[in-house]
Amino acid sequence: MSYKIVLQPGELNDANRDYLPKAIKGSRMVVNENGNNSQVYPARLTEHVEDILGDGIRDVWYEYVPESYDSGKKTPLVFSMHGGLMTGWGQCIYTSWSLVAEKEGFLCVFPNASANKMWMIECDDEKMDEITTREKLAGSGVPALNRPTGSVPEFHDVRLVMKLLERMREKYNIDETRVYIQGMSMGNAMTSQVARYMGAHFAAAAGSGCPTNCKLLFDSENRLINAGGPMDIWQSRLEHDKTPYHYGEDDKTVVQGNVNYWRRLNGALGLPEISIRGEKNLLLYRGDKANVMLMDVHNRDHGQTFDDAQMVWDYLFSGVSKTPDGTVRHAPTRRAFRADEHALALTEDAKQALLNGKPVPLGGKVFRRDKLKYHGLNGGQLVRGSYLYAPVTFLAKAFGGQALSDGDTAEVRLSDGRLLAFAHGCVGCTIDNTVEAMVCEAITMDGTLYVPAEWFCAALYDWHVSCYGDTLYAADHFARLSRYAAWMISDILLEREGGQRGMV
Repeated sequence: MSYKIVLQPGELNDANRDYLPKAIKGSRMVVNENGNNSQVYPARLTEHVEDILGDGIRDVWYEYVPESYDSGKKTPLVFSMHGGLMTGWGQCIYTSWSLVAEKEGFLCVFPNASANKMWMIECDDEKMDEITTREKLAGSGVPALNRPTGSVPEFHDVRLVMKLLERMREKYNIDETRVYIQGMSMGNAMTSQVARYMGAHFAAAAGSGCPTNCKLLFDSENRLINAGGPMDIWQSRLEHDKTPYHYGEDDKTVVQGNVNYWRRLNGALGLPEISIRGEKNLLLYRGDKANVMLMDVHNRDHGQTFDDAQMVWDYLFSGVSKTPDGTVRHAPTRRAFRADEHALALTEDAKQALLNGKPVPLGGKVFRRDKLKYHGLNGGQLVRGSYLYAPVTFLAKAFGGQALSDGDTAEVRLSDGRLLAFAHGCVGCTIDNTVEAMVCEAITMDGTLYVPAEWFCAALYDWHVSCYGDTLYAADHFARLSRYAAWMISDILLEREGGQRGMV
């Protein structure tokens, strides 16, 4: 049984330029910044202060217990870890975890980092002095990390999470098979750290922004560094986000390395199931031991979407549990994941396409052609459009039609009976013996006639088409391709997955 989510009206402060204004705490103020939007401070969020580890440090954490909590029922628990220079209460209001918890009846705990509002996390040895020394970072706009001491299980913040788990079990009727952890930005790095070393205590982990430094995931021989075992993983990435500079690797390498770490550990090395709905690009890798989900959000900056918690709960946490022996179990999730049933993905230079999620041969190779304007430009030129081309015979068959002829001229009959004719070099075609302009001319290569795939999908079938870099995605619904999903699709179609960071 679920309860109605009640959104509280707030006092919008568009003049705010601070990431986490102290005045929000306990007030009705809300602030917005390209998706990093806050909610009104929840009345049921309680603050707790205690030297819980007995080491002289007074830790602070926040608990959210939904109104529907029943001490007679086993209840799931979610840890949510704040970003750098934030707080536990800030993580609560910058997410929808408390709203989803109220609706679905689970508990949340939002801990504070113990020092400088920064979690103690692993650092690679080569950059240790640089990234933990304020003087060396002066003027960079990057805050110094807490210098780690001892092994990861000995870090105060890791011990805090484990002690809070123990405390929550003592205080509430927690379902020990359904404990989850999630984090944002540096909280995502902290979540990844807890998952890799203490993952036996959690059924699943999720995070948004700030992937982990790959040097902490793989040793010098590309072996996985892990003490926690398999678990379901959700990684949210934002299109405009950037990898921390000190990792020494580019965004693509780092993001793919993070995905591949868990794919290898979870036995999830097959093709992803792809669902692009609006600006959210979801790639689900199902594994023998556990699953991995990548969500790439178009046109978003660093942080997390306000509905990230809802997405993570509905498509992952709501259906996963872990038995005492470490086995990950799956039950139906609140919302069933459905891959796009009618979609086409193409990548420049590829000889195959993803058609309805499956690789199929093209009968040629995708290429790009620019539509040019040059008259009146005194020898110069302007690119008015740039299009990926695919064989018209393949496109016709992809939509259930048939090829009647191919070459310098070609004819295809679509499944609805329309007859189309094309000629090499001609920007027009005929549809049922009526002239129709295309966005760019037809081109014959190696005896096969090609047309712009975007035009074919959009003009003939009203499909939504979006592109990123060298990759096109067309679907029978609104779908906007984002950069990380595009990179993953491109590598699949060009058969380059084996060369990605972390793969073997």
